[in-house]
Amino acid sequence: MFRFRHAAVLVAALAFSACSQADTLTSPSGSGNRDTPVAGGPRPPDPGFPGGAGGGGDTTSTGDTTSTLPPDTTGAGDPVNNGTWNSPDSTPPTIQPVDPTIFNPDGSGGAGTTGSSTTLIFKTSGAGMYGQGTCGPNGFWTDPNGNVFGPHNPNCIDYGSDGSAGNGGKGTCITSPSGLPGLWVNPGGQDTHPFHSKCARTGATTTSLTLNFAPQAQLFDANDGSGDRVLNFYSAGSAVAQLVYDGGSGTTTGAGILVGTDNASPANTWTVYFGQPALNYTGGLVNGDLIGAMTNGGVEVVACNTAIGCSLVTLGLSLTP
Repeated sequence: MFRFRHAAVLVAALAFSACSQADTLTSPSGSGNRDTPVAGGPRPPDPGFPGGAGGGGDTTSTGDTTSTLPPDTTGAGDPVNNGTWNSPDSTPPTIQPVDPTIFNPDGSGGAGTTGSSTTLIFKTSGAGMYGQGTCGPNGFWTDPNGNVFGPHNPNCIDYGSDGSAGNGGKGTCITSPSGLPGLWVNPGGQDTHPFHSKCARTGATTTSLTLNFAPQAQLFDANDGSGDRVLNFYSAGSAVAQLVYDGGSGTTTGAGILVGTDNASPANTWTVYFGQPALNYTGGLVNGDLIGAMTNGGVEVVACNTAIGCSLVTLGLSLTP
C-alpha cells in the first residue's frame, strides 16, 4: 500500500519554472473561480496560476457563438479552474506527501505531447459529468450552486453510449449499469469505466498542436519490494500534479493540474487535470502502471484551453537517472 504522512498537504502558488524535489508537499490554496463566488462550492482550490467519432450523445457543439449564458470572463482568464473535472463523489483527489523512508528518488525529467491531437465535442444541454450541474451552449457548465464556468468546460464533454465503436474503431461505447455515459468495452470484452476517452465524441484531428509543460517531473520508487511508485511534478518547490501507482492493486490514481503552453505565437495556456478518468482510477477494470505507460509511448489524456476547447492528446514523459 502507498504510505502517506498524516500532515495536511497545502500546495503554494504555482509558477512556470521547474524546481527540485521538496520534502514537504503542499496542496492548492486560494478560492475557486466563479462568476458569483460562493463559499463551499464544488470546485477544487485555485492554485493561483496567472491568467492567461465516437458514438452518439446529447446535442453538441464545438463552438456555439449564440450562447445565451453570460461569458465567464474570469474563467477565460484563469484556465486552471475551468480545466478541472468533477469527481464521482464530488470530492476532488488531492496530492499526497511522499514518505522519504519508503520512497527513493529515481529519474527526473519533463512531459510533453507527441503525435496528433483530436478536438472534442461538447454537450449543449443535459447534466454535467457524473450528473453534477448542467450544460449549456458552447460547453458552459453551471455547477450545482448556480455558478457558471466556461466556455469549453470539460464537465460538458460529450460521450457516446449507443453501442457504436470507440474512437479508432476499437471496442464499443455503452451506458454503465448506473446510467453513466461513455462506458468503454475494450476489444477483449471487458468493461472499463464511464467517461472513457475512447468514447468521447470527436471532431477534427490535427498534427499542428504540441504542448510542453514546465514543471519538473520526479519519480520515486518504493524500497520495500511493493512495486509502488510516485510521480510528482514540481513548480516553485511544490508538487502541482501527481500519479501514484499501487503495486498491490495494479492501479494508478492521479491528482492536481499540469499547466503548459502550446506552440502557437503567442502561446496559449493548456491544462491536463490529473484527476480525469484517464489518469485516476475510481473503479472498474484496473488501469495498470500509467507512470510506466507514460514513459513508453505515452498515455491518451484530455487537455483543455478555455478559449480553444479540449483535445485528446498523447502525454509522454522523458526521464533521466
